[in-house]
Amino acid sequence: MKRFITTTFLALTLFLAACGGNAGDGGTGIKGEVYLAECEGDQIAADCFSQEPYRATLVIYNAAFEEIARVETEADGTFVFDLEPGTYFVHPESPGPYPIANDYQVTVAEGERTELIIIYDSGAR
Repeated sequence: MKRFITTTFLALTLFLAACGGNAGDGGTGIKGEVYLAECEGDQIAADCFSQEPYRATLVIYNAAFEEIARVETEADGTFVFDLEPGTYFVHPESPGPYPIANDYQVTVAEGERTELIIIYDSGAR
């Protein structure tokens, strides 16, 4: 019986360790997806009918508004970046007036990846 309890406890511990934080990889930081939206009329990007993955550069600032990193998204618009726990600001860069996206404030907790979805407005109407 003691061996059964020990084996069960070990299996449960390994299972919980494998689950980790939000992303399931035990990392700390942010992860997310970036999309480009085509809108009609007065729609805002988050409500637009067409959104496809978008490759972008994201600038990460610390709480003192000092640039600490630049993150390039993958071709499919996804990104993962390791950060210490704390508050950060994410600025999606724009190559010109459009496409454009909002800045985000992100709080990162120990052992978790804060999820972020960024939607660029293409400017096309």
